[in-house]
Amino acid sequence: MSSRIKKKEEEKLKEQEQKVLTKETKKTERKLNKVGKTTKKRSNEMDRYRLIEKRLTLAIIIVALLLLIVLSFVFFI
Repeated sequence: MSSRIKKKEEEKLKEQEQKVLTKETKKTERKLNKVGKTTKKRSNEMDRYRLIEKRLTLAIIIVALLLLIVLSFVFFI
């Protein structure tokens, strides 16, 4: 009987370990999804998209400032 009890305890421990591992993997997947990295394959692609997005926003800001300067010269001079 003691061997049955030991087996049941071992099975419970294994189940608990598996639950902990699945919870950890789900947490890491959620974190990666929030960051935008879903898989290793797509991480480089997402980095490229972020870099392009930064460049575009910088370009938009520069063009807007230049437009303001030009319009101020047109209307005030």
